[in-house]
Amino acid sequence: MIESLYIAETGMQSQQKLIEVISNNIANASTPGFKQQHVNFVDLVYQPSSFEQQDTDNNVVEGLGVQVHSTTTNFSVGEFKQTNNTFDIAINGAGFLEVESENGDAAYTRSGRLRVNEEGYLTISTGEKLSSNIQLPPDTKSFVVNPNGVVSVEIGDSEELINIGQIDLVNFNNPNGLLTIGNNLYLATNTAGPAVYGEPSVGANGDILQGFTEMSNVSMTEEMVNLMLAQRGYQLNARIIQVSDQVLETINNLRR
Repeated sequence: MIESLYIAETGMQSQQKLIEVISNNIANASTPGFKQQHVNFVDLVYQPSSFEQQDTDNNVVEGLGVQVHSTTTNFSVGEFKQTNNTFDIAINGAGFLEVESENGDAAYTRSGRLRVNEEGYLTISTGEKLSSNIQLPPDTKSFVVNPNGVVSVEIGDSEELINIGQIDLVNFNNPNGLLTIGNNLYLATNTAGPAVYGEPSVGANGDILQGFTEMSNVSMTEEMVNLMLAQRGYQLNARIIQVSDQVLETINNLRR
């Protein structure tokens, strides 16, 4: 009976983690480029039942609960929202933009809301500079990004487009192995595999849409259903603790 208390405890802890992940998904349902996360559960070790008859061939084993094994990210492409802002780009398909994080390491993102910093370099909305080091001239009057990632500008009174750089995309063999660090940024890990660079629209890489923003791929209907299931699971595990406590109380009363 004591084991039922610990088993229910593992269930409550796991359901609590699930509720936290669902809450984060719902909170970021309107965050451009956000990717939905899922919780993966595994059952804990099994041991022979205390009621098992040692002289029979029917081995009876009982589990010791559940735990959270990992969280995975759903990198499916979200819906595209047309903004008509020339500095908004979206990746239609697979791939990430590579940026320089605050400590100088490479980071990766799907959020393509570009900005221009004080030095004229293209950055994402949180300030990290694109690793392609594209710098706009001071007298730039228009800015164009082709589907294949070529960046061109019009300067001064000229109407001729001048090529100033190339935005490449980065892919990984196992995107779920990327480490999430916030601000829609991910870090490469050994689990994700080596970074594979390539031009947009080439091979498995998606193409770039200018004037669009990729929205979150969170499904509110799915998250609400998962939230109700997690809540019921938490309540049932709490009920198991109450019932186990009542049975223990009854056993103690019998000994008086």
